Amino acid sequence: METTASEGASVANRGPRVRPTIRLGIALWLAYSALAGVLQFRTGIPYTDWFKTAGNAFATAVIPLSLGGLALLAFTRWCRWDHVWRDPVRLRCTGLMKLSMLAWMAMIAFRLVGIQWSAVPPDLLLAILAAGVGVGFAEELLFRGLFLRCLRQGGRSEASAAIWTGVCFGLFHLPNVFMGMGWFGLIQVVLAALSGILLYVFRRYTGLIWPAMVAHGLWDISTFLA
Repeated sequence: METTASEGASVANRGPRVRPTIRLGIALWLAYSALAGVLQFRTGIPYTDWFKTAGNAFATAVIPLSLGGLALLAFTRWCRWDHVWRDPVRLRCTGLMKLSMLAWMAMIAFRLVGIQWSAVPPDLLLAILAAGVGVGFAEELLFRGLFLRCLRQGGRSEASAAIWTGVCFGLFHLPNVFMGMGWFGLIQVVLAALSGILLYVFRRYTGLIWPAMVAHGLWDISTFLA
């Protein structure tokens, strides 16, 4: 059966508007970093004070993350890339990968149990929960969604894609060095890179992006509360 012109146009409309490439992935990463960085830098609040008060948390985390997440979501809907939210097939996970995910969740539980909840003001707790949701959604959509989709283009190995999402996720935290963390921020860059690789495992294990979003959000919530 021949395809009519209208059917051909319909199929074309369902295709991607732009191809996922490394250059575009890096451009998205830099654009998001610039948006969030400008909004955070303009507050004048050093990184070490971001979660001292609810007002600080909303200004430096909740608002930038919300705007950045909406911008990424709009681009995701516009570009029409496949496999951003769900992998075409579930890839095999080793026992070490599964153990690392359990260790991640156990560490979150350990940290949350140690929190003096009565000492956390309700408005600050609300701001921290909102920031956790925002960081999990926005940063995972960027790195384990859009950027991973770009890295998977062109026949690259899955190991290479996993490592580079982690490396770029670590470098994403480099501006914190200049926003109050000093040289200690370099340690955060390394730890974030390792965390990025582990968050990739959460996506790989389920074939879905939302478990990585939840794991990321819970980790940051426990970090902000601590």
